[in-house]
Amino acid sequence: MQEEHSQPTAPQEPGDALLLKGARDGDDRAAQRLFDRYQRTLVDAASRYLPSRDLAQDVAQEVFLKLLESPPSRLSGGTLRPWLLRVARNLSLDRVRRGKFEIPVGESGEYASAHQPADGAGVDPLSTAMRSSDAERIRHLRRQLPQELQRLLEARFEQGLSFQQIALREGIPLGTALWRLHHAFKLLRQKWSAENG
Repeated sequence: MQEEHSQPTAPQEPGDALLLKGARDGDDRAAQRLFDRYQRTLVDAASRYLPSRDLAQDVAQEVFLKLLESPPSRLSGGTLRPWLLRVARNLSLDRVRRGKFEIPVGESGEYASAHQPADGAGVDPLSTAMRSSDAERIRHLRRQLPQELQRLLEARFEQGLSFQQIALREGIPLGTALWRLHHAFKLLRQKWSAENG
């Protein structure tokens, strides 16, 4: 009688719902896996509408932040793909309609906004507050966060670094940098609400 030799099976990748739950519960590895799973798809989708791959990468990062902030209530077929692609398309078309493109400035490859919407849409309220009379209160609240998150917020809002630059400087994957900044924003909002409640 011949002995059956079964091939070891590779561990199955966790589904989108499980990774999204993990990311929302504070697991930055789950967030990174989701980002890695969909980043190229989102960049490719946004590239259909936008004049440069750099802009498409910006949209992919924005989609990921929207996913962490307010995810869909249900997954279509157990996957985030349809929701992510719809958001990427909408954000890309919104940039096209508003003419909100960016142009390279200097040798560093950094981008500066070529057009800022007159109605203030797309302006991050936290960064606006950082420049307003509430800036000192926000800095005080920021100092109550873990050191790592303080450093990320300072890099983003006071030094003006892009998400990609922050990831490179910190030596972490881009998806992880996005998740940690999202987490830092969330904690700051909670502290602000508690203080101003």
